[in-house]
Amino acid sequence: MYHILRCPGCRTFTYVDRFQKWKLCPVCGNAYEVAKLPAYLEVEDYHDAEHIIRQMEKHLHTHKKKDFTPEESEELRRHYAEWFMKKCH
Repeated sequence: MYHILRCPGCRTFTYVDRFQKWKLCPVCGNAYEVAKLPAYLEVEDYHDAEHIIRQMEKHLHTHKKKDFTPEESEELRRHYAEWFMKKCH
């Protein structure tokens, strides 16, 4: 399992293994404690994480937004859960 989160320094989306304690941002070099950041989503594998991150960035850019609202984050989780259930069947 991987958690999708954002660097607190440059706000770049990234993913970490669920057991990872620290992350070094490849963009700005900021080192941060993973447990102190909220996870946008928990996904099955890193391929899914990479794809979802690209889609999240595209959505924010297209809608000229800086971040997701709590409602949008919840919708994102719901859509991923639906997609995952279809994928498993």
